[in-house]
Amino acid sequence: MKAHNILPGVRQLSRLVNISSDAKRRLKWFDWYNFHGRNASLTCRHFAISPDTFYRWKRRYKRGALKTLEAESTRPKTFRKSKIPFETIKRIVDLRQKDMAFSKYKIKAILKRDFGICLSASSIGRILTSHGLIEKSTLVKGIKRRKRINWKIPRNRITFEHRYKSPGHLVQIDTKHVIVLSHTYYQLTAIDCYTRITYSKVYTTSTTDNSRDFLINLLLALPFKVEAIQTDNGHEFLFKFHAECINRGITHFFSRPRTPTDNSLVERMIESSVYELWLFDESLVPEIGYLNSRITAWSSRFNTYRPNQSLNYLTPMEYYQLKKKGEIYGRL
Repeated sequence: MKAHNILPGVRQLSRLVNISSDAKRRLKWFDWYNFHGRNASLTCRHFAISPDTFYRWKRRYKRGALKTLEAESTRPKTFRKSKIPFETIKRIVDLRQKDMAFSKYKIKAILKRDFGICLSASSIGRILTSHGLIEKSTLVKGIKRRKRINWKIPRNRITFEHRYKSPGHLVQIDTKHVIVLSHTYYQLTAIDCYTRITYSKVYTTSTTDNSRDFLINLLLALPFKVEAIQTDNGHEFLFKFHAECINRGITHFFSRPRTPTDNSLVERMIESSVYELWLFDESLVPEIGYLNSRITAWSSRFNTYRPNQSLNYLTPMEYYQLKKKGEIYGRL
């Protein structure tokens, strides 16, 4: 291909000038066009382009100014300005900064519930993004270890008929290791599968005595009777814990080995506590009383303030009260 009919030394110039591959491709059009008798229709057939495209770029191109072969910016010159009041934007930013775990959907529910402000979740998400308040999750999943199974206690496996019938029909319990300044603590967490009401407590050791103590405190804390409990096959849920369930007439179900999806609700609840409490609190101190006060305050906030997406953005206590009054039938 020759380029001297367009401009002497144009090939060397195209190498020196920083132009895009699309601009170089258009330069080849006009090089071929000038070298083949300036035949526009023949050039269009050769490069499989429409005449409108060829003549549009021919009018735009100026010899010696290779930048004229670049496509113009498609960025809009004017943008739609947000009509959201500054006070609303400030409330959204304050809610997010106060609790970085609040998603745009939970903030939407809080704005409507507490301030009477109706705003779409997409608008809230754009505001959070523009203020740099959207962060990637830094949670790292730990290595799953195979637990030793003790077959001395009969394992009752739960069936579909035992799920989500009424408050207290099934409560899931699990343990989470909490590490604070190289000190290891054990967080026992329970959640009612129907109302999502939760209860948590932190212990220094993971034993059946502590699990039994947790069960007793759980039954006192819940506003309804517990009919069945589901746990994994951990040693802390055997012996004294299992005996306490039998003495109180509570059915004790065990999940299948190495199947955390059987306890999916409490697993998700523990993940929420990690993300919303332990991950962002830099003032934690390794003192059992302090840690229990923190987890108790967070559980109370979860039950009475934080909107729950699975409950159509009602809080667990709001949902339980409506169910108790007969204003809700079945699941939402």
